[in-house]
Amino acid sequence: MNNPFEEKNTGDDELALISASVLGDRGALEKLVLRHQAWIYNIAFKMVMDHDDASDITQEILVKMITGLATYNPEKAQFRTWLYRIAVNHIINMKKKKFEVRIHDFDRYVSLIEKLPDNRSFAGPDAEILAEELKVGCMMGMVMCLSRRERLVFILGGIFGVTDAVGSELMEISRDNFRKILSRSREKVYSHMNGVCGHINPENKCRCSLKTKAFADMGMLSPANLRYHKPGNNMVRDMISSRFEEFDRSWYGPFMDRFREHPFYNSPDMVHWLRGMLGCEEFRDLFDVH
Repeated sequence: MNNPFEEKNTGDDELALISASVLGDRGALEKLVLRHQAWIYNIAFKMVMDHDDASDITQEILVKMITGLATYNPEKAQFRTWLYRIAVNHIINMKKKKFEVRIHDFDRYVSLIEKLPDNRSFAGPDAEILAEELKVGCMMGMVMCLSRRERLVFILGGIFGVTDAVGSELMEISRDNFRKILSRSREKVYSHMNGVCGHINPENKCRCSLKTKAFADMGMLSPANLRYHKPGNNMVRDMISSRFEEFDRSWYGPFMDRFREHPFYNSPDMVHWLRGMLGCEEFRDLFDVH
């Protein structure tokens, strides 16, 4: 799968797809959607921790892409920059989603987890899977405690390895500011996880395997409904370049590798959604898409 965040990304083939799409070639438009839907979806999901919300956000961003495609000017910016600026601005300014309302404070989040009782006797065929589900979800919850701007930079620069050159373009800030926000957000997440999480610091008592029963008893874990752990999926690290900027090779490296071991989530079928949308005459007239 093409990684749109590679620093050397000419996008020459995308220009042909864009031109064809603007002229009404739905096949070309579907190819554009297929190329970017998974990346937009994964950014959205890591921002909100909910698959339904992430699907809605992805659709909303793609609608903005489709309806604005005729205005794209390749002389002003790469298509990657144009599209993901749309995504960034949409995510920064959208209405708060449910998990953003529930999880937003490090100290409160850590305190709630610590208060849950440990259970060393919990076992069963699904115990390991549920522990992994809890681990991924808990780590995502830590990221949710960042402000939106910090969270987005953490996801782009920390998890997806977006360089400061590319990240500054997408966020419309200076490269120095992108690095500062990334450094600050990593320090916040690391310091709180290092103080409580046994995966990050073996001296800590908190282990997902010990908290699994408590979460299961509350109805928040089920092997039949894995929201975060996807055993059959690629990992994030499989989808991104192995080459990172020097600022990403710091001692934070092993810590950030924990997040790159998380699944790269499969996007819902946006092409099927697109065909249905473009088949609606009212939508085509409303947005002047023909």
